[in-house]
Amino acid sequence: MSVRDQLEDFCTQLRRRQIEGSLATGRRTAELLRIFISTNRHSDALALVEDVRSVGNKLQAAKPIELAIGNITRRILHMIREESEEEHDELEDVAQGEQPQKQKDKAGLLSKALRAPLGTRTLSLHNLLDQAPFLEGQQMQLQYLERQQQHTEQMQQAPVTQQHQLPGPGPSMFAPEADHITEAETSKKSKKGPVWKRKHLVIEQINELIDELDEIDGNIALQAGDHIHANEVILTFGMSNTTLLFLKEAAKKRDFQVVVAEGAPMYGGHQQARQLAQAGINTTAIADSAIFAMMARVNKVLVGTHTVLANGGIMAPVGTHVVALAAKHHSCPFVVLTGLHKLSPLFPHDPSVTFNDFRVSLHTGLMQPLYLCHAIAPLLAHC
Repeated sequence: MSVRDQLEDFCTQLRRRQIEGSLATGRRTAELLRIFISTNRHSDALALVEDVRSVGNKLQAAKPIELAIGNITRRILHMIREESEEEHDELEDVAQGEQPQKQKDKAGLLSKALRAPLGTRTLSLHNLLDQAPFLEGQQMQLQYLERQQQHTEQMQQAPVTQQHQLPGPGPSMFAPEADHITEAETSKKSKKGPVWKRKHLVIEQINELIDELDEIDGNIALQAGDHIHANEVILTFGMSNTTLLFLKEAAKKRDFQVVVAEGAPMYGGHQQARQLAQAGINTTAIADSAIFAMMARVNKVLVGTHTVLANGGIMAPVGTHVVALAAKHHSCPFVVLTGLHKLSPLFPHDPSVTFNDFRVSLHTGLMQPLYLCHAIAPLLAHC
């Protein structure tokens, strides 16, 4: 299967909701971009950035609510820009007669954003991640101008062999055979064109990113002993794999009790409570209406999230806001477990951020099932 077919297949799976969860979606995005970068030839970092950005935009358009796609794409673009900047610095050292340093203490693009004057750039998550006008840098612009100049010189030096054809970028309707040969020759030249020398370093970093995603939940769970203490009462909401592993890891060294809210209308808390009880943890399942009454006995609240937005808010399952308000009223610590792949530079009022994801709940709360009745419920809300 070609890269284009894999891209279309992944977009179809996203539209049909065959791939669920930020972790699975982010990992699949990183794998697809790794295949795309390794199989296509790019002469410089600028061409690679343009192609990766176009692929990322297409994947994000297939499922706008899954912001992990854009987050992974931005991290890969950041890797490419850092390698391009390091290459530019080495070329400057060689031009000045200095030996390039293999191990150079050089600040990355995110570090430079942090060290920028506060009068010109406000310190926020939105400014730390890749933004085109700021992070393209002078090196990218210089590469673009050099490519344009080389293309202009080639066009001026190339002899005109077919003066009878009409000018234009498209194929000529008067000489289709000649145009077919020209396209074939162009494709052969593009396959034999120069390849950016630092592409393999970008692929190595993408491999490290995929390994990081595979171990992200385990690394979070390793910190459970520092946050959960003996004889505590922990309240959680709905179903979250990260929270489940976190509580299981803490149960190896601590004895505590977990209260699980069912998380209507999807009732993911039922599955969470069942798996915690099977792991030998003292678990109590409650209805969402009992959250406020139970909060007075709770020592800590642990929840998962779908995305962390730039203003510090989260996109979480519907009902999490009720838990947060109850915890605030009772001055109870509210802990959100999440990985770096869920950090987004977008704000909730951004037009590209949408909460319009609805599902049909199988639990209508009625005594008799109504086969002609569909209970439409939103999945996510801002908290």
